[in-house]
Amino acid sequence: MCEKYTCICLSPIGNLKILYCLNGLHSIQQVENINDESFQPNRSQMVTIESNDKNDSVIVDSCISWLQAYFHDPDKLSLIDQPKLCKFIIDENAFQHRVWLKLYENVKYGNTISYGGLAQLVGSPNAARAVGTAMKCNPFQLLVPCHRVIQGNGNTGRYSGGKRNTVKMWLLKHEKTNI
Repeated sequence: MCEKYTCICLSPIGNLKILYCLNGLHSIQQVENINDESFQPNRSQMVTIESNDKNDSVIVDSCISWLQAYFHDPDKLSLIDQPKLCKFIIDENAFQHRVWLKLYENVKYGNTISYGGLAQLVGSPNAARAVGTAMKCNPFQLLVPCHRVIQGNGNTGRYSGGKRNTVKMWLLKHEKTNI
């Protein structure tokens, strides 16, 4: 359905892989080899393109601008349009997509919500575990801020299936110190 392209960009949390088509983003994630043991953040790293399958892309430019603001100028985030998602991967009736949308709309930079609180926002108060699954399956790291979802007792939970808990803690600290 979509011809997909890949862009790798440098960021303060390591390389990010952006998968996109001409209609919008399909995913943005840290590259696979980043985990709790290998995570070496560099707060001063600017967001720059390392490689891109397609030289000229409004989608990638939008994503890079948004990421640059997220990491280095959060006051501008509200002035920058969030990168466009591909309309062919959005199913507004699917539970996971509703969870991602509620999270994006309601939990802003520097704030957190519990899995149970997000389940309530979605209208399924007993679905905290399903919300956790939605967070684990989130293809839009940072854009749909699953790192802001924590356990009801205040613990961070298992970010990226427990493989990137230090990344989650770094992102939460980054947001708290830049409010």
